[in-house]
Amino acid sequence: MKQIEIGNLVYRKSYEKDVLFRVADIIFDHGKKIIILKGVNVRLQADAEEEDLDIIEYDKNKISGNIL
Repeated sequence: MKQIEIGNLVYRKSYEKDVLFRVADIIFDHGKKIIILKGVNVRLQADAEEEDLDIIEYDKNKISGNIL
């Protein structure tokens, strides 16, 4: 699995990939890695465990608009 980094675009598997998120922060709470997410197309903030996320691979040169 590719390492999740701040700025990655991700979906949450547990929510059937319903919302596209950008990784805003990565924190550690009691030894557990928690990923802080911000919605790309909706005004939403969430958190998730790393195992629940799918990283979206994309070519920055082919995407326009406010996704990036």
